Amino acid sequence: MDWKTVKKIDAHVHLAPEETLAWIDGVWKHAEREEYIRLMDEYNVEKAILVPINEGATYYPDCSKTNRWMADMMNSSGGRFISFADVLPAGGYFYDTAPYFLEQAVNEYGLKGLKLHPSNLGIPVDSLETVPVIRTACDLKIPIMIHSYPFGGTDFDLCSPARIHNISRVFPDGIIIISHMGGSRWQDALEGKEYVDISTYLPELVRIYGIETSNRILREFGADRLIFATDYPQVYGVEPENIYETYFEILNQMDFTDQEIEKIAYGNISEILGL
Repeated sequence: MDWKTVKKIDAHVHLAPEETLAWIDGVWKHAEREEYIRLMDEYNVEKAILVPINEGATYYPDCSKTNRWMADMMNSSGGRFISFADVLPAGGYFYDTAPYFLEQAVNEYGLKGLKLHPSNLGIPVDSLETVPVIRTACDLKIPIMIHSYPFGGTDFDLCSPARIHNISRVFPDGIIIISHMGGSRWQDALEGKEYVDISTYLPELVRIYGIETSNRILREFGADRLIFATDYPQVYGVEPENIYETYFEILNQMDFTDQEIEKIAYGNISEILGL
């Protein structure tokens, strides 16, 4: 199969409200609805999952407002967009408020999953602070997508795959997706059973290891765990309009069977969401 023509769901996409697009610079200028829909049409992306980043500058300090905007984007898209919920802390009381915001987002606004960005929240993903909202997500039977791209500085370890594995052990009924393959700690991500999305890190993996080794690494994860995703519009070193071409050039050199490609491109995330 040619990855450009196969049916796909991009499971990790960021679009921004008009208020943000009016002032933001760089690649985020491309986080615009109509520009992205044109790319979806060109590259046969049937649906995209819109996810927040738990940060009040790109979206809204009031996460209820973010979630209403996410719901509007989903409901006005004719089925093209699926939105996940934001749960920013209110006055620092994440432990108490996050479950409320999540229940509101799912039960009132119809959002389909939870996105946690531990580095932006400044909260270790396996801390006691996250327990109530993760328990709530499990009870709601929605997927939990967790940013995992640890790097230097104070947020080095907040989102590490090892911490996410701790969450999986405590919540065996959780449907957990490790985003960005765990970044440079992809080997730690290998050890778990969570789903793994290949957003933003796949081109870097290939740059470091080459196609042949990267192919073996993805095979170690296995087609049953992998989820196609890009992190549009921000893939480091790649212009937004070239993200899909870059991904497809890489993936077309992998040795996945047609059946495995269908699982990665569409099947796994479709099963998670009950599509």
